[in-house]
Amino acid sequence: MEIPEFTSRDTLNKLWWLHDSFWHAVLVKEFGLERANRINLEVAEKIFRMMTNQLLRERVIRRPRSIQDLLSIFKVIWKNAFFDDLYINDPIHYDGDTAVWIGSRCHVYDALKKADMLEGYECGCQSVRNGVMKALRLKPLHEIKESLVRGDGRCVIEITFSPDE
Repeated sequence: MEIPEFTSRDTLNKLWWLHDSFWHAVLVKEFGLERANRINLEVAEKIFRMMTNQLLRERVIRRPRSIQDLLSIFKVIWKNAFFDDLYINDPIHYDGDTAVWIGSRCHVYDALKKADMLEGYECGCQSVRNGVMKALRLKPLHEIKESLVRGDGRCVIEITFSPDE
């Protein structure tokens, strides 16, 4: 007998991100905003480091040799972690070993806004990229120039390729 599964992997990813939102809300309630943010950021970095290492072990990705390779890896990570092609087709501009990614939507931002929990929330994207870049043995050189969470209307992230040798 075949056991049925979700018809879409996106369904499972949506449920996982919904779990993440509830988990953060409970942390805020139980421990306060500062501690909840710290725990959330630590866990985000670890899970994305583990995901990147697993993709390396399975030879889905390989260590990057350029900023273009790195941003291609981020697209693989985003495709596997998020749903409905979030972040996949957003514009990226390259200048030497630096790239600027511009995002116009974010499921985490949407959920936080809907729950009226934006105030004081520390965006986890920095930790996500830290986890990926550390797993790839790169210096985690990136900066959030603009952020939906801070009210900027979009996210603008500058990422620099620098091997950690």
